[in-house]
Amino acid sequence: MWKWLRNGVLLAIVLAGALKLAAWYAVGKDAQRVVAALAPYADIRYDGIGAGLDGSVSLTGVSVAPKNAHRVYRADTATLDSPGLLWLLKHAALHENELPAQFGITFTGVTWPPEPWLDPQWLDPATYVLFASAGCQARLDAADYRRMGMESGAPSRDRFEYRYDAGQHALTASLRLSAPGFATLALEADVSRFDPAKVLRPGFWETPRIDQLSATFADNGFMSRRNDYCAKREGLGTPQFVDKHATAVEALLQKSRIQPDDELVRLYKNLVEHGGSLRLLSLPNAVFSIKSWNSTSREELLRQLNVTARYQDKPPIMFRLAFMPEPSVDTSAPVGTDTAATAAAAAGPNVPPPVVAPASVAAPALPPAPKPERKPEAIVAAKPESSAIAKPARENPPAAKNPSTESASYLDKAESRFTPPLVVHPPARDGMAEAGAAPLATPPASTPIPVNSTQALVWKPGIVEQLPEAAPVKKDYTVVEFSALAQLTGRHVRLITRGGKQIEGFVGSTVDNNVQLRIERGGGSALIAISRDSITQIQLLHW
Repeated sequence: MWKWLRNGVLLAIVLAGALKLAAWYAVGKDAQRVVAALAPYADIRYDGIGAGLDGSVSLTGVSVAPKNAHRVYRADTATLDSPGLLWLLKHAALHENELPAQFGITFTGVTWPPEPWLDPQWLDPATYVLFASAGCQARLDAADYRRMGMESGAPSRDRFEYRYDAGQHALTASLRLSAPGFATLALEADVSRFDPAKVLRPGFWETPRIDQLSATFADNGFMSRRNDYCAKREGLGTPQFVDKHATAVEALLQKSRIQPDDELVRLYKNLVEHGGSLRLLSLPNAVFSIKSWNSTSREELLRQLNVTARYQDKPPIMFRLAFMPEPSVDTSAPVGTDTAATAAAAAGPNVPPPVVAPASVAAPALPPAPKPERKPEAIVAAKPESSAIAKPARENPPAAKNPSTESASYLDKAESRFTPPLVVHPPARDGMAEAGAAPLATPPASTPIPVNSTQALVWKPGIVEQLPEAAPVKKDYTVVEFSALAQLTGRHVRLITRGGKQIEGFVGSTVDNNVQLRIERGGGSALIAISRDSITQIQLLHW
C-alpha cells in the first residue's frame, strides 16, 4: 500500500515537472514570437522567463523601449496571468494571437523614465503622490524621505488587468499603481463598442465609446509626515503649512492657466490635512468622442466629461475648473508713432496738425460677452460758447488685467469698457494761436450745434463733423439678488462665479446658502448645487 502511494507521489512529481518543462519551453517560444510581432512598435527584452502550473508566466529583468520615444521602461519582474496551463500550452502550440477574455499583469520595481507630458511637481512617478513638494523650501528627495522615517527599498507594485465581453463588445480595464508608505493611484475605464482585433488598425478610436472613467488617489500615510516635516523645517505650525501648501498648489495650477473652484480647494485641503482618499468620477455625455480629444478645448472637454469629486464618504461635488485664456500679444504699432503727424511736423508751421483718432489702436481681446451699453459720461461733449477742452488719450494705456483672475465677471469687465474718446485739437487760449502754428479756422455758422448736445465733435480746418448718437444696446438679462431666487423657481438664469465661469440653468430650489440649478445638456438634465459664496452675479435671462 505504501509502495503504491509512494509511486503515485513520485509519478505526480514527474508529471508536474514535465508539464512545467513543457510550459517553460512553449512559453519561451511563444514569448519570442510575441516580441517579434511587437518589434515595429517597441524593443522588448528580458533576462529570464518561467511558467507556473497555474498558467502564469514570469519574466525577470524586463525593459521596454518604445520606437522613436528615446526612453526605456524597466521592471524587476513582470507576472502575466492566464486562464490556465492548458490554455497557455494551446496558445503556444497553435500560434494563436487572440487575447483571453480576462487577463492581468503585475509589475514590481518599476522604474519610470522622465515623461515629457508629466510634471513631477504635479505627480511624482517614484511615489505616486500628488503635489508632493508644493509649499516646501525645495523638492523632496530620498534623503528627506529617510528623515521622515519612510520605508526605503520597498519596491512598487503595479497591476493592469482587463475583462472583455465579446458578446457585448464591452471592455473593463483598470490600472493600479502603488508605492508602499506613500500613495496608491487607481484608474478604471468602462468602454463599449470595443473590438480588440482592430486595436492596431488606423482609425480604431473613432468607434469605441467611454461609458465611465474614474481615478482614485489614496494616501498611505505620507501626507501627515510630509506636513510635519516641512512645517518644522520652515518654522510653521502644521495647519499653517497646510494653508501654504494649498496656496502653492493653486499657484502651480495658475501657471497652466487653471483656476480651481473654492469648494474643490477646500476638499483638497481636507485630503492634505487628514489623509484618506479622493475619487474623481466621469460619466461622459453622448457628444464626447475619443478621436476629438486633442481637438477639443479644455472648457468643452471638462463639460463633456461631467466629472464629480468625492472625499472619503462625503457627498460628491462638481469638479469645477476655470481655464484662463492665452495671453494676447498686441502686434499693432505703438501709440504716438503716427507717420502722418510726423510728416506734418516736418513740413513746417503752415501745415495744420492732423486729427489723431486713437480708435485705430487695437484694444485687448475679450471673451464673447453681451455688447456694453454706451454711457453718456464716456463721450466727449463740446459746446460752442465754451472753450472746453477734451483730454487727450494717454499714449500708453495700462494693460487690461486678466478677467478670470479678478472677482468681477467677464460681463462686468466688458460693461466697464467704452470706445476711447476722439482727440480734439482745441483753439489756443484767448484766441491767440500758438507760436509756429497756423490759426484754426472758425466753424461755419451754417452748422448749428445744439446747446445741450452730447455728440462727439471732430475739429478739422473749416469743418465741424457731428457723429450720430449711438443707440443704446439692450441687455438680455436683469441682475437679481440671491435672496430673490426663492421666488424664481423654474426661471432661466446665468450665474457668474468668482473664477469667471458662466453657468446657465433653471432655478430648482434654494437651501441655506446653496442654490439647486437644473442644467440640460446632451438630451438629459442634471441638478448641481452652487454655493452662494462662489457667485459674484446672478442674471435673470429675458428669453
